[in-house]
Amino acid sequence: MRLLDLVAQCRDPFIVVPNASGARPIALSGAMDFAARIADCPLRFVLSDELTHASALLAFADGDRLTSCLDLIRIPAPLLWVEWSDSIHQQAISQCGAITEQDPNAAGRQVGVLLQATPQGRSGIARTFWSVPSSAGECEAQLSPVETHINLDGRFEAAEIKGMFRGCHATVTDTQDLRMADLLEHVRFRFDDRWTKYYAEATRDEGARESVAKQSLAAVACDIPMLLAFFLLLNAKGATRPVPIRRDQLNRKRVDRRRAPLLDHIEVHACLPNRSSSWEDDLDGLGSRRPPRLHHVRGHLVRREDRVFWRMAHLRGHALEGLVRSRTVCLSFADA
Repeated sequence: MRLLDLVAQCRDPFIVVPNASGARPIALSGAMDFAARIADCPLRFVLSDELTHASALLAFADGDRLTSCLDLIRIPAPLLWVEWSDSIHQQAISQCGAITEQDPNAAGRQVGVLLQATPQGRSGIARTFWSVPSSAGECEAQLSPVETHINLDGRFEAAEIKGMFRGCHATVTDTQDLRMADLLEHVRFRFDDRWTKYYAEATRDEGARESVAKQSLAAVACDIPMLLAFFLLLNAKGATRPVPIRRDQLNRKRVDRRRAPLLDHIEVHACLPNRSSSWEDDLDGLGSRRPPRLHHVRGHLVRREDRVFWRMAHLRGHALEGLVRSRTVCLSFADA
């Protein structure tokens, strides 16, 4: 079942029982609080694995392309849902070096973001959800305690994470990647009100507070760059292929069996790369220069003023000049 359906069908409040003797259970923000909003959400996206991978690579491996196109990014609707595979996302950002190791529990886990945006689509607030195994052996939805605030037209001042326990915002940065650090200046985070009050009372030790804040931020910080990359690809000509998924027929059967209906959504796929046979077009304008050898060019974004295009993977060059093949380099070490 899709994560969006798990959230929409959630009817159980999120209750925490403190360890203190005689303490009363505390109701915190959970998936149930957003069930109606997911069900009424007018635009719901589910990303294919290849598009999730492409969006993560665009955000973390080709970060300069994303930051140079921030002025073109628009959040597509005032309220929307985006969902993807966490294992594919982590695999891609691990390849880019954004994380040192992947979460072993990411396999099979779905991550989703409910994003409420301004009419201009340049700022918004995101809440992050993910699927977790339940005691019944199935999956249930869990909500992150962190609100993510985005402002693509302005930059947030740096703020320490300890302020989150007073209801303040915090920022994160990337000291190893200036492009990602620049992007993260447009994002800040805070605990929602109920979680702020709970953490402020439950965690008195400074070390414990720092650990809670860092773990909470680490769970969501890498999602927003990928989400922005997806919005850019969504608007780029030839980059994505939306497939509407209608549940009408299936839901009639589910209702007859007294089961909850499933939500309609749009599956978005990356346009699969194909090799172009018209490589002669790339020879135009070369003049007397020697044409390049035949080689493969991966798919990439191309910006032309205020528009973005996705150029498909293709062959470039002239076969008569030779062929550039991929190479495997083997290293050997002499005996000491």
